[in-house]
Amino acid sequence: MRALADPTRLRIVFLILRLELSVGELVQILGQSQPRVSRHIRILDEAGILERRKEGSWVFMRPGSVLSEGRLSPLFADVDITQAKSFQRDLLKLEEVRAARTATAAAYFSAHAEEWDSLRSLHVAESEVENAIHRILSTAPIGRVLDVGTGTGRMMELFASDAQSFVALDSSTEMLRIARAKLGNLDSAVAANVDFMLGDFNALPFNDAMFDTIIFHQVLHYAQHPEGVIAEACRVLAPKGRLVIVDFAAHDREELRTVHAHARLGFADDLIVKAFQANNVHLAHQLALDGGTLAVKVWMGQKQAQAATTQNSKLRIVA
Repeated sequence: MRALADPTRLRIVFLILRLELSVGELVQILGQSQPRVSRHIRILDEAGILERRKEGSWVFMRPGSVLSEGRLSPLFADVDITQAKSFQRDLLKLEEVRAARTATAAAYFSAHAEEWDSLRSLHVAESEVENAIHRILSTAPIGRVLDVGTGTGRMMELFASDAQSFVALDSSTEMLRIARAKLGNLDSAVAANVDFMLGDFNALPFNDAMFDTIIFHQVLHYAQHPEGVIAEACRVLAPKGRLVIVDFAAHDREELRTVHAHARLGFADDLIVKAFQANNVHLAHQLALDGGTLAVKVWMGQKQAQAATTQNSKLRIVA
């Protein structure tokens, strides 16, 4: 309560409850110096009211456990701030930040329009691919979702509302900013369950068995060692969890390697199947979508529950 007693810190909390913001964005909204804003953030972080997330050289704020799960949350529910001039000014500035994010996304797509269009022209319409993913995942609750290589956040737009929690992971801070700009398209309750994380699919920054659904949407072809990436995904997949891989079938379009940095020119079924089998994952669904120069494949594997065993059950201590 002492942490919330300062008017600026109270303003920061109201803002973060509405949108996950970077330190720079908070400085812009509050009109205060960065050292001063950083000091307020440190106090709120230490109190568990906010938590900081580092993303490259940027630091973002989101509600902490005390605010999202503790007794403080009812204090901020349905609060009337229409007569609070400073809060109203903050909300106007917040909309400017949203608009700036949207403009950044539009500029990015404008600069890369030719590249995206050239790729899309090679395969079936993206709407058909998305419908296929939806049909596969709709057969069971998706639970805790990890979108590996989230890119522009399309999987988040499609599936975050059905997820218990949704983590959008990418190795590019620019892509994460683009994806973050789409949070405004989601219901506020859905957006609150979305996390953005900077990370490498070769070494996922998660504990074992953390996710019920993992999605690779047109990202595995960037992997130098796709079998290792699949193994790492299976490590963080919970028993009976589902791993969905959407990518190109094997092809010979060498320009995708030289122009678009694809490390692998699609995948044969046997590579995916063997990688699944090596990690105790059963191939439960396989689909080919033709309609262009390149065929798009969808593979869905389900992780098997570990069988109980009494053999070799003694504790081994390795020095």
